[in-house]
Amino acid sequence: MKIKEISIQNFYSICDLTLNFEEYKGLIVIKGKNVDSGGSNGSGKSALIEAICFGLTGKTIRKSTEDALVNNIAKKKCKVTLSLEAGGKNFKVIRQKKPSKLQLFKGKDEITEATQALTQESLNNLLNTNYKVLMASMFFGQSNDINFLDCSADDKRNIIRHFLNLDEMFRMRDKIKALKSTFYQLSKRQEAIVNEHLSNIINLEGKIKKVKTFQKSYEEDYSEEELSLTLEDIVKMEDSFKKWKSIMHLYEKDIKRHHDHLLSLQNTIEKKTCDTCGNTLTIDVDKIEKMSSTIYQQLKEIDKKVDGMPEPPFPPISVFEYSKIEEYRSLNKEFDNYSELIGEANYRIEEAEEIKHDNDKLYEIMRFWEKAFSEHGLIKYIIKNILDYFNERTNYYLSYLSENKIFLTFDQELNETISTNERVVQYISLSGGKRR
Repeated sequence: MKIKEISIQNFYSICDLTLNFEEYKGLIVIKGKNVDSGGSNGSGKSALIEAICFGLTGKTIRKSTEDALVNNIAKKKCKVTLSLEAGGKNFKVIRQKKPSKLQLFKGKDEITEATQALTQESLNNLLNTNYKVLMASMFFGQSNDINFLDCSADDKRNIIRHFLNLDEMFRMRDKIKALKSTFYQLSKRQEAIVNEHLSNIINLEGKIKKVKTFQKSYEEDYSEEELSLTLEDIVKMEDSFKKWKSIMHLYEKDIKRHHDHLLSLQNTIEKKTCDTCGNTLTIDVDKIEKMSSTIYQQLKEIDKKVDGMPEPPFPPISVFEYSKIEEYRSLNKEFDNYSELIGEANYRIEEAEEIKHDNDKLYEIMRFWEKAFSEHGLIKYIIKNILDYFNERTNYYLSYLSENKIFLTFDQELNETISTNERVVQYISLSGGKRR
């Protein structure tokens, strides 16, 4: 990032100021001159730095209130405009107070988001920085209470992330973490499905056991043939037997009638006198024998018909008992249904276990890559490769600040070792000036 120009209106003690840094070359040193009291104190040097910080982040180094931020004479229309170059492209940031407003331009195109917070996030992404990174790496002064050694482990990583342009790597790691979490949740979900189906199988097996007990009791009371009968079969058998019985009854009546007739004819032949008048009877024996012969022939025909109608089987169970058979068949259906449900549950278990296995495998892969992209993986490798340069630059500048009395070395975890007068000291034990 390169600041090309800054324009300030009604910010702290500055009423109206524009600085075009492209008019200068090399390292720019700004010297202040207080025409009222002499010297450089109170000349606005810090306010200029504060304006740059405010324009970039919306915050100030000294953490001022809005009333203190706005020029106490104008009391409104506080505005900072920054012209920047980043990644070979030109940007402009316009930030205001009273009223509060933030605009962002890329070249001539305005790319301001719906809210100031979203616009600030977009600006941070474009410049690959944020307030803490700027405070720890670019702005130094008595009001800045943020520095690298005081930062938490997360803040240190965040600063290094921006320094080394590791955004893509961190985005990749975040994506891997999200995928790992997704695969883990999917695996747990399938595990819950497996457990649910196993519970259902246990429940169904219990029901099958009860059904088998009832089935056995029916099979002991009824034969296989009886249990296979339908209601229609039983009704037909009963109707057929009743019809046969009715016909047989008629035949029996005919046979009895014919036998009675034969007996009567026989008695007539044997009688000599009339039972009524007592006179001697004149009997035509030939006629009687002819009649008897006819009756015998009729009896033979009846016997032939009876022989042609054998007794049909009597139903082994009645229609009223058929409810027992229906109960048995209902149990068979339940058995088949429960067995089918168990088969379906076993299929679902196999399906869920296969999905779980796939997600477990993907989860382990994501664990590997999460470690690969962690501070103990590629990031550590990158830091290790720049560590010598990092330590050399640190001690180069520190030699001027401490007159070669303090030396600082970072390890691969970015933990510092501070030595002074050939002995190691803790950062927290140093005086405020030495820490600064």
